[in-house]
Amino acid sequence: MTIAIKGIGLATAQGNTTDISESSSLRAASELPWTPGKSNISRVCYPAVGIESSLSGVDRWRTLVKKALADVGAAGEIPLLVASCNGSAGERWDEAFDTSELLAGTAWANDELPVFSSSCASGVHALYAARELLTSGAVEEVLVVAADILARSNHENFESLRVLAERPSAPWQSTSTGFILGEAAVVLRLVRAQDDAEQTTLHGPELASDLVEHDGLSTVIEKLSTSDPALILGQGTGPYANDAAELRALAGFIDKQVPIATPLTYFGHTLGASSLLSIALGAVMPSLPKTAEITSDGRPISWLRVGETIVTCRALNGACAATSAGKISHAKTERRKGDWKKSTIPGPLMNSTIKRLAEEAYEQQPDEPPDILILRLEKPLAPQPEAIIGGRLLPSAVLEITPGFASQLIARCWGYSGPALCLVGNVDVDPHGLTDALRESGANVFQVNLRGSGENRAIEWNV
Repeated sequence: MTIAIKGIGLATAQGNTTDISESSSLRAASELPWTPGKSNISRVCYPAVGIESSLSGVDRWRTLVKKALADVGAAGEIPLLVASCNGSAGERWDEAFDTSELLAGTAWANDELPVFSSSCASGVHALYAARELLTSGAVEEVLVVAADILARSNHENFESLRVLAERPSAPWQSTSTGFILGEAAVVLRLVRAQDDAEQTTLHGPELASDLVEHDGLSTVIEKLSTSDPALILGQGTGPYANDAAELRALAGFIDKQVPIATPLTYFGHTLGASSLLSIALGAVMPSLPKTAEITSDGRPISWLRVGETIVTCRALNGACAATSAGKISHAKTERRKGDWKKSTIPGPLMNSTIKRLAEEAYEQQPDEPPDILILRLEKPLAPQPEAIIGGRLLPSAVLEITPGFASQLIARCWGYSGPALCLVGNVDVDPHGLTDALRESGANVFQVNLRGSGENRAIEWNV
């Protein structure tokens, strides 16, 4: 079954859908809304239009999302799926994914929805779930919202990882040192496609998990290799080693004459919203003047709205995705089973729960690879006290507390290459019957529940 986009809502550094589709100029990066530390590399960002700089945490996330929901004209009776890399971030990390607060003042405030969270693949993971719900007939239409805000804590964590750039620069260059942060809320209203309708249809998303360096990205791009795209919307986030791997994966399956672009240039890296933002912009953003820039391997960098677009994503945790979007008919998207590959032994781990999860994962590996691995976290993981030095988290601790790290860790311990989703929030709420719908359709779902908070966690395997 083909899925179509019925509506798009945006709240971004370049405004909403109307602002973007009608604007003749684009806003430049702004100074950070807080005083940067002396050791900060990056001092600029892409804040969303119309959001007061004084707003932070839950208030900022909620305001951003309400703008996007208003832009799409969404009604409360439509089922909603929520995605975010860091939720409200800030000091209340334990409650950062509490949708009763994040969605307060909306029709979904009392739904106790969990949040799809897997770094910058968060939005496309929720899109995958939406496709499954529509295909199974569990819902007639569905809203997917992905949002991440500018937050000092997020910025400092990325500074620790040394993946931020001093200023915006051309993507996919050998001089690339990293990205500039942005913020956005993206809402896609999705329905089953009608054969006689002029609609932007989706093929995929295809999901995979990196086991060896960037093998997951090659896997998902290959699954769309029968497509004939006019444009690639990639990441180009740097540092250059990541960009070079992305270009190699693309070159293996898509002709180098096909141009590539990234929203990063005009919106900054919007984290969990970034993959949905690319899909949305492929439908609403006008063609931009062609530049003389090319990637380090000779692919033209240009944003042209002509024909089909392939959107790719590789999260910092190794979650990979590729989606095709355009006004064309596609063959039915088939759920593809993950394979067993060589297990990747994780490096030194700091968080006690993460250590225990890795130890038990080896013992709990099923005989056959599942179609889908789902990890449910009641609360996000917190860093160990010894992981904080000089007020900053150690890079390894930053990665470990990002929710999707845990689901990807299980995949690596097993050598599992298939979809590995992570949901944070009420473990007992199955969002709109997703897991039931998957199992009723014949999918082999392996679900792991991680209940409790702090270091007092109970791990439930194959629920």
